[in-house]
Amino acid sequence: MHQPGRLSRVAWTVVGLLWVVALLNYLDRQLVVTMPGPIKADLGIGDERFGLLSSVFLWVYGFCSPVAGYVADRFGKRPVIIASLLIWSAATFYTGIADSFAEILVGRATLGVSEAFYMPAAVSLIVEYHRGATRSRATGLHLSGVYAGSVLGGLGGGMAEMFGWRTGFLAFGAIGVAYALVL
Repeated sequence: MHQPGRLSRVAWTVVGLLWVVALLNYLDRQLVVTMPGPIKADLGIGDERFGLLSSVFLWVYGFCSPVAGYVADRFGKRPVIIASLLIWSAATFYTGIADSFAEILVGRATLGVSEAFYMPAAVSLIVEYHRGATRSRATGLHLSGVYAGSVLGGLGGGMAEMFGWRTGFLAFGAIGVAYALVL
C-alpha cells in the first residue's frame, strides 16, 4: 500500500528530474541560433544554408511528433525519455565535432527526431504520478524548464565568443549524455 507522503515525494521528484531534461531539450535546440556568425565563418556558408540548420530541425521534429506519443505508449515512457535525451545529447555533442555543413545538418536532423519523442512521454509520465489536484501545477512546473532552457540557450552565444562555437555543443552534449546515464 502506498503512503500518501511517499507518493507525493516520488511524484515531485519525477517532475524535478524531468525539469532538467526539459531544460536541456530546449537549450540544445537553441544553441545553433545563438551563434550564426562564428558557425557561418568557420564553415564558409551563407544565411540560406545557416537557416537550413534551424529549418531541418523543425521539419523533422514536426514530422516525428505525431508518432512519438504512440512509441511512448507502446515501448514505455521511461525508456523513450532516456533514449531521447541520450540521442539528442549525442547529436548535440556530434555537432560540436562536425567538420562540414552536411555533418551539422545530419546532427540537427537527428536532434529533431530525438527531441520530438521527449515531450509526449514526459507529460504522460507526469500525469501518471499527478492524477488529482497537483496535475496542473506539476505540468506547469515542468514546462517552466522549457522556458528556462530557451533562455539559457543564449549561453551558447557567450560561449562562442569566449571559447569558440563548438564549446557549447560539446559541453551541453556531454552534460546531457551524463544526465541520461544518471536517469
